[in-house]
Amino acid sequence: MSTADLTNQIMALPPTERAAIAQRLWESIEDELVAITPESDAEAITDARRRDEELSRGDVSERSHADVMENARRSIGCE
Repeated sequence: MSTADLTNQIMALPPTERAAIAQRLWESIEDELVAITPESDAEAITDARRRDEELSRGDVSERSHADVMENARRSIGCE
């Protein structure tokens, strides 16, 4: 079964079941992908402040959550 087929089947499930699957998937990878250290936490805060300043000055434009998610899905082939 392809990732696209599996994704289509999952998307056909009720929202609560999709949420449960998403939670289990996240839990299965979070330790490998999310290694928060004081340094990375401080870097994230610095990055967030910089991005906030860029938005406030109008240097960059904001994007909606829907737009970000659509682009993310497209980039991994889950349209």
